[in-house]
Amino acid sequence: MLSLGMTLSACHFSDGEYGPASGGAGLPPSSTVNTNGPVGANTTAPTAKLLGGSAAPRTASDYGGAGFPIPNYPPVNYPGYKDGVPTGPASVGWRNSAYGPILTTKSGYTLYLRLGDAFRHSGCFKECLRAFPPELTNGAPQASSGLLAADFGVLTANNGWEQISYGGHPLYRYRGDTAPGEINAEGKGGIWYVIGIDGLPITHKAPAKPAATSG
Repeated sequence: MLSLGMTLSACHFSDGEYGPASGGAGLPPSSTVNTNGPVGANTTAPTAKLLGGSAAPRTASDYGGAGFPIPNYPPVNYPGYKDGVPTGPASVGWRNSAYGPILTTKSGYTLYLRLGDAFRHSGCFKECLRAFPPELTNGAPQASSGLLAADFGVLTANNGWEQISYGGHPLYRYRGDTAPGEINAEGKGGIWYVIGIDGLPITHKAPAKPAATSG
Protein backbone atom coordinates (compact mmCIF):
# COMPACT_ATOMS: atom_id res chain seq x y z
CA MET A 1 0.00 0.00 0.00
CA LEU A 2 1.34 3.46 -0.91
CA SER A 3 1.99 5.91 1.87
CA LEU A 4 -0.05 9.09 2.15
CA GLY A 5 3.01 11.16 1.25
CA MET A 6 3.56 9.18 -1.93
CA THR A 7 -0.08 9.58 -2.92
CA LEU A 8 0.02 13.32 -2.41
CA SER A 9 3.21 13.63 -4.45
CA ALA A 10 1.37 12.19 -7.43
CA CYS A 11 -1.73 14.34 -7.08
CA HIS A 12 -0.43 17.78 -6.14
CA PHE A 13 -0.40 20.27 -8.98
CA SER A 14 -1.27 23.95 -9.18
CA ASP A 15 -0.31 27.14 -10.98
CA GLY A 16 0.98 25.26 -14.00
CA GLU A 17 3.05 22.82 -11.95
CA TYR A 18 2.64 19.18 -11.11
CA GLY A 19 4.70 16.44 -9.55
CA PRO A 20 7.06 16.07 -7.97
CA ALA A 21 8.51 13.19 -9.87
CA SER A 22 10.80 12.52 -6.99
CA GLY A 23 12.43 9.14 -7.49
CA GLY A 24 16.03 8.43 -8.26
CA ALA A 25 18.00 11.52 -7.25
CA GLY A 26 21.60 10.57 -6.63
CA LEU A 27 21.46 7.43 -8.78
CA PRO A 28 24.69 5.55 -9.38
CA PRO A 29 26.14 5.53 -12.91
CA SER A 30 24.93 2.58 -14.98
CA SER A 31 24.96 1.58 -18.64
CA THR A 32 22.02 -0.78 -18.27
CA VAL A 33 18.40 -0.55 -17.28
CA ASN A 34 17.91 -0.62 -13.53
CA THR A 35 15.17 -3.11 -12.74
CA ASN A 36 16.10 -4.00 -9.16
CA GLY A 37 18.54 -3.27 -6.39
CA PRO A 38 19.08 -0.22 -4.15
CA VAL A 39 19.77 3.27 -5.43
CA GLY A 40 20.81 6.50 -3.73
CA ALA A 41 18.99 7.30 -0.52
CA ASN A 42 18.37 10.95 -1.46
CA THR A 43 15.04 11.06 -3.32
CA THR A 44 14.51 14.83 -3.45
CA ALA A 45 14.11 16.15 -7.01
CA PRO A 46 12.85 19.29 -8.76
CA THR A 47 9.13 19.71 -9.32
CA ALA A 48 8.02 18.86 -12.85
CA LYS A 49 6.46 21.66 -14.89
CA LEU A 50 3.23 21.58 -16.86
CA LEU A 51 4.26 21.69 -20.51
CA GLY A 52 1.37 23.34 -22.29
CA GLY A 53 0.51 26.53 -24.09
CA SER A 54 3.53 28.66 -24.95
CA ALA A 55 5.94 25.85 -24.04
CA ALA A 56 5.23 24.21 -27.42
CA PRO A 57 6.23 25.78 -30.76
CA ARG A 58 3.55 26.38 -33.37
CA THR A 59 4.77 23.39 -35.38
CA ALA A 60 3.56 21.12 -32.56
CA SER A 61 0.15 20.82 -34.24
CA ASP A 62 1.61 19.70 -37.59
CA TYR A 63 1.44 16.08 -38.77
CA GLY A 64 -1.07 14.96 -36.18
CA GLY A 65 0.92 16.61 -33.42
CA ALA A 66 4.27 15.04 -34.37
CA GLY A 67 5.68 18.43 -35.40
CA PHE A 68 7.62 17.09 -38.41
CA PRO A 69 7.02 14.85 -41.46
CA ILE A 70 7.04 11.16 -40.54
CA PRO A 71 7.19 7.92 -42.51
CA ASN A 72 4.20 5.62 -42.84
CA TYR A 73 5.25 3.17 -40.15
CA PRO A 74 3.47 -0.22 -40.00
CA PRO A 75 1.28 -1.08 -36.99
CA VAL A 76 3.11 -1.63 -33.71
CA ASN A 77 3.33 -5.04 -32.04
CA TYR A 78 5.94 -5.07 -29.27
CA PRO A 79 6.94 -8.16 -27.26
CA GLY A 80 4.27 -8.79 -24.64
CA TYR A 81 1.62 -7.23 -26.90
CA LYS A 82 -1.30 -8.96 -28.60
CA ASP A 83 -3.20 -7.24 -31.41
CA GLY A 84 -1.27 -4.04 -30.73
CA VAL A 85 -1.89 -3.79 -26.98
CA PRO A 86 -0.07 -5.15 -23.90
CA THR A 87 -1.40 -8.25 -22.20
CA GLY A 88 -0.54 -7.00 -18.69
CA PRO A 89 0.89 -4.11 -16.66
CA ALA A 90 3.90 -2.38 -18.25
CA SER A 91 7.10 -1.68 -16.32
CA VAL A 92 9.08 1.55 -16.57
CA GLY A 93 12.77 1.66 -15.74
CA TRP A 94 15.65 4.08 -16.15
CA ARG A 95 19.15 4.04 -17.56
CA ASN A 96 22.12 6.33 -17.45
CA SER A 97 22.73 8.05 -20.78
CA ALA A 98 24.68 10.92 -22.30
CA TYR A 99 21.82 13.11 -21.02
CA GLY A 100 21.92 11.67 -17.51
CA PRO A 101 19.43 9.19 -16.00
CA ILE A 102 16.39 8.91 -18.29
CA LEU A 103 13.19 6.87 -18.35
CA THR A 104 13.04 3.73 -20.46
CA THR A 105 10.85 0.71 -21.02
CA LYS A 106 11.71 -2.39 -19.02
CA SER A 107 13.64 -3.68 -22.03
CA GLY A 108 15.68 -0.46 -22.32
CA TYR A 109 13.94 1.47 -25.11
CA THR A 110 13.98 5.23 -24.57
CA LEU A 111 10.78 6.97 -23.49
CA TYR A 112 9.96 10.52 -24.58
CA LEU A 113 7.60 13.35 -23.67
CA ARG A 114 5.96 15.82 -26.02
CA LEU A 115 6.07 19.57 -25.33
CA GLY A 116 2.54 20.90 -25.55
CA ASP A 117 0.87 17.96 -23.84
CA ALA A 118 -1.27 19.01 -20.91
CA PHE A 119 -1.55 17.22 -17.58
CA ARG A 120 -2.27 13.57 -18.47
CA HIS A 121 -3.56 14.65 -21.88
CA SER A 122 -1.90 13.74 -25.17
CA GLY A 123 -1.73 15.96 -28.25
CA CYS A 124 -0.45 13.14 -30.52
CA PHE A 125 -3.05 11.94 -33.07
CA LYS A 126 -3.35 9.99 -36.32
CA GLU A 127 0.01 9.80 -38.12
CA CYS A 128 1.81 11.01 -35.00
CA LEU A 129 0.72 7.82 -33.22
CA ARG A 130 2.48 5.75 -35.87
CA ALA A 131 5.81 7.45 -35.20
CA PHE A 132 5.35 7.95 -31.44
CA PRO A 133 3.17 5.13 -30.12
CA PRO A 134 2.00 5.83 -26.58
CA GLU A 135 3.62 3.69 -23.92
CA LEU A 136 0.67 1.50 -23.04
CA THR A 137 -0.20 -0.59 -20.03
CA ASN A 138 -2.93 -3.03 -19.13
CA GLY A 139 -3.38 -2.27 -15.45
CA ALA A 140 -1.42 -0.11 -13.02
CA PRO A 141 2.11 0.56 -14.39
CA GLN A 142 5.03 -0.93 -12.46
CA ALA A 143 7.98 1.23 -11.35
CA SER A 144 11.51 -0.17 -11.18
CA SER A 145 13.76 0.46 -8.19
CA GLY A 146 14.68 4.13 -7.95
CA LEU A 147 11.31 5.37 -9.24
CA LEU A 148 8.21 6.02 -7.14
CA ALA A 149 4.98 4.26 -8.12
CA ALA A 150 3.12 7.37 -6.94
CA ASP A 151 4.70 9.43 -9.74
CA PHE A 152 3.05 7.27 -12.41
CA GLY A 153 -0.48 7.60 -13.72
CA VAL A 154 -2.68 6.38 -16.55
CA LEU A 155 -4.67 8.32 -19.14
CA THR A 156 -6.78 7.30 -22.10
CA ALA A 157 -4.50 7.47 -25.14
CA ASN A 158 -5.75 8.75 -28.48
CA ASN A 159 -5.85 5.16 -29.73
CA GLY A 160 -8.32 4.32 -26.95
CA TRP A 161 -5.97 2.32 -24.71
CA GLU A 162 -4.26 3.05 -21.38
CA GLN A 163 -1.17 5.27 -21.69
CA ILE A 164 1.37 5.71 -18.90
CA SER A 165 2.18 9.17 -17.56
CA TYR A 166 5.08 10.22 -15.33
CA GLY A 167 4.71 13.34 -13.23
CA GLY A 168 1.65 13.99 -15.41
CA HIS A 169 3.56 13.76 -18.72
CA PRO A 170 2.20 11.19 -21.21
CA LEU A 171 5.03 8.83 -22.24
CA TYR A 172 5.86 7.66 -25.78
CA ARG A 173 8.30 5.47 -27.64
CA TYR A 174 9.79 6.40 -31.03
CA ARG A 175 9.61 4.03 -33.98
CA GLY A 176 12.96 5.31 -35.20
CA ASP A 177 14.62 3.72 -32.15
CA THR A 178 15.22 0.16 -33.31
CA ALA A 179 17.34 -1.10 -30.40
CA PRO A 180 17.54 -0.54 -26.64
CA GLY A 181 19.62 2.49 -25.73
CA GLU A 182 19.04 4.39 -28.97
CA ILE A 183 17.93 8.04 -28.68
CA ASN A 184 16.93 9.17 -32.17
CA ALA A 185 13.98 11.46 -31.42
CA GLU A 186 15.71 13.96 -29.12
CA GLY A 187 14.73 17.47 -30.27
CA LYS A 188 12.56 16.23 -33.16
CA GLY A 189 10.13 18.91 -34.27
CA GLY A 190 11.34 21.02 -31.35
CA ILE A 191 8.91 19.14 -29.09
CA TRP A 192 10.17 15.60 -28.44
CA TYR A 193 12.65 15.06 -25.61
CA VAL A 194 13.90 12.37 -23.30
CA ILE A 195 12.49 12.64 -19.80
CA GLY A 196 14.71 12.71 -16.74
CA ILE A 197 13.91 10.81 -13.58
CA ASP A 198 12.89 14.17 -12.05
CA GLY A 199 9.99 14.32 -14.55
CA LEU A 200 11.50 17.18 -16.59
CA PRO A 201 12.42 17.17 -20.29
CA ILE A 202 16.13 17.18 -21.00
CA THR A 203 16.58 19.73 -23.77
CA HIS A 204 20.31 20.41 -23.60
CA LYS A 205 22.66 18.73 -26.06
CA ALA A 206 24.56 15.66 -25.00
CA PRO A 207 28.28 16.24 -24.40
CA ALA A 208 30.35 15.69 -27.54
CA LYS A 209 32.41 12.52 -27.63
CA PRO A 210 36.15 13.18 -27.39
CA ALA A 211 37.91 13.08 -30.74
CA ALA A 212 39.99 10.02 -31.45
CA THR A 213 43.73 10.58 -31.19
CA SER A 214 46.60 8.70 -32.74
CA GLY A 215 50.04 8.09 -31.42
